[in-house]
Amino acid sequence: MNKKLLFSAALLAATSSSIFASSQTFQASINGWSEPTIAETNALHFGKVRLAAGSTCTMDSAGAVTGNCDASDANIQLGGITVSGLAPSSAMNITVSGSTGSNLTFAPATTATDGTSTTTTSDGVASAFTTDASATDITINVYGQVTVDNALTADGNYTVDYTVDVSFQ
Repeated sequence: MNKKLLFSAALLAATSSSIFASSQTFQASINGWSEPTIAETNALHFGKVRLAAGSTCTMDSAGAVTGNCDASDANIQLGGITVSGLAPSSAMNITVSGSTGSNLTFAPATTATDGTSTTTTSDGVASAFTTDASATDITINVYGQVTVDNALTADGNYTVDYTVDVSFQ
């Protein structure tokens, strides 16, 4: 009988490690925030441009125009975009992309700043930007080059789209 008792105790000891187990539940958490707001504060305007196909007008970061355009036109204005609703110290990419419309092609360049950081972009190129510790709004000045693809008519108003994209890293 001793042998049976020892055998039973050994069997119980061998199987007891797989009988007893431990389990614990943990939680994953997140901090949510809303998407930033992108708003136009100044409409980009190159002023008067020559009507002929192939004409180009280039605007610099100060709003001065050169090329086939009237530099004295009172309508000339840098484009202004404001990005708000940002989180502090957030890394992002800012991309401004031009397009080709039925009569014009626009290749934008921009300067983005929040007063602490500044970056420049060129057409369709993502540029890294990190918001400051106060999440100050980002102001984007839009300029660049517009090209006349098809001859225009006098006194016509023409537009071509551009897109501002803010994507978080």
